[in-house]
Amino acid sequence: MGERGFVAYHKALFSVLFRRDNRHLSIRGRLQISLLALSAVLIFSTFFLLTSLGMLPSVKNDVEEHLIAELDAYEQHLHSYFGNTAGMGVNMSRRLSDELSHELALHKASIADASDNPKLLLALEERIYSVLQNTLISADCSGAFVMLDATVNSSLPDAHLSRAGVYLKLANISKHNAIAPDLLFVRGMHEIGTKHKHIFHNKWELEFSIQRWNMYEELKKKAQPDLTKCYMVTPRVHLQGTWETMMLFLVPILDGRGGFLGLCGLEINSLYYKLALSSHAFTKQFTGLIACRDGDRLLPGTGLESGTLHGYFAGIQPSPMQIERYGGLNRYESASGSFIGLDRAIALSPLDGANRWVTAVFIPEKLYSFNLHMQYLKVFALFACVLFIAYLFCYRIGRRYIDPILDGIDSFTSGASERTAIPEIDDLIVYLSREEQKKRPPEDIPPIDFKTFSANVELLSKAERAVFDLYMKGLSAPDIANQLCLSMNTIKSHNKRIYKKLNVSSRKELLFFAKMMTLAREDMESSGGSTQEGKA
Repeated sequence: MGERGFVAYHKALFSVLFRRDNRHLSIRGRLQISLLALSAVLIFSTFFLLTSLGMLPSVKNDVEEHLIAELDAYEQHLHSYFGNTAGMGVNMSRRLSDELSHELALHKASIADASDNPKLLLALEERIYSVLQNTLISADCSGAFVMLDATVNSSLPDAHLSRAGVYLKLANISKHNAIAPDLLFVRGMHEIGTKHKHIFHNKWELEFSIQRWNMYEELKKKAQPDLTKCYMVTPRVHLQGTWETMMLFLVPILDGRGGFLGLCGLEINSLYYKLALSSHAFTKQFTGLIACRDGDRLLPGTGLESGTLHGYFAGIQPSPMQIERYGGLNRYESASGSFIGLDRAIALSPLDGANRWVTAVFIPEKLYSFNLHMQYLKVFALFACVLFIAYLFCYRIGRRYIDPILDGIDSFTSGASERTAIPEIDDLIVYLSREEQKKRPPEDIPPIDFKTFSANVELLSKAERAVFDLYMKGLSAPDIANQLCLSMNTIKSHNKRIYKKLNVSSRKELLFFAKMMTLAREDMESSGGSTQEGKA
């Protein structure tokens, strides 16, 4: 079959396939459609079974497994990070306790005596500076500070809200601290910053305002000698007058007798957190978050966000995110968009208080939906490919097994051959030949005039005509004798007279002409019915 024939054949096949009346569909077409339908049912059933048993890959399951793994890794990373930070903060507090106690002992003074004593405060801040500088070299943070429980001038308005101290920040944020990092001088006496040739922060102030650090009094009240039980991680705060946001790790500073000298802390600003907690996620558009959760709301404004090593950051707004279940995952709806992910409670410090910290990981819902649609497209494409292969197979089967049948029938009807290579078709041909032979006149019947025979029928007597009519209906001599309640001898006598009047010599010849009369009568009745319908 040529290319044109192939195309024409399949156009005809599909035109018949999508018609309600497919009675004119060839045997080849019927076989191909049946095989194709069977293949489609088997393929669809296989896909459905594999999907039901979870043996086919699913975007939902894959994303859920990846997010659970990412959440485990992120939580472990946070535990390690905040655990190391806690260790650095506690060690810094102990070193500061030793340095400050030693300096106060030299001046034979207490921390209360440092208020309104600029000379003593300068000496204390010089001690503080050296500890903070060494801490910033080794600690995994963006800044460090100390607040002393003293003020340089208690006579000033709101002096009870002012605390002396030192605050140093990294000038350049990077994932790995330099051996000698450039530092910004944010709080402390001007002499300290000038002496060590630091760049003063554009929002430099002499002292801290604890009005914006409400956790100062809480930490002072809960301070105890075992520092591992009284440190605190604060929700995200702003450095006043700047765009900078940060979380603070606070530890009280106590003297040898348990007296409160102040507090120290490590700063983790938003940019540093992004770099320190960025991960090798399963997708580039991945977000990790540490924040507080309030019922069905996640509060990103209380924590910090990280992204991936590819440089992706979602830039989540601080407004609350509404949480709703989404299958085995959560859907987070916010002003920044919709996300799909998971969260889990985590303890950051012994003094978390009312802060219900959680660690959360998620991806944009658009990315999740896109991957889901791509999976459906792949499954559909795979199904279409398998179905197309099944169609080619069905076409091949139809050509292989039906074409020889059709060729054999064509060969027989054209008279080229009376045998094929298919036993079933040969048996059919033999049967048709036998039926054809039954319709042909026997070779020993003389070619008499049928009209003469028909006219002679009128010469039969009433009894003879009754016997003749039963012959025409196909009854045998014994059957006619039973039906007419006659003996076989009487039937034989009737037969002799019928043969003589009709000019036939045998029962075989009689039955042949009787059959011809039956066919002629049926033709006349058929023609008469058609004529009446036409007139009507």
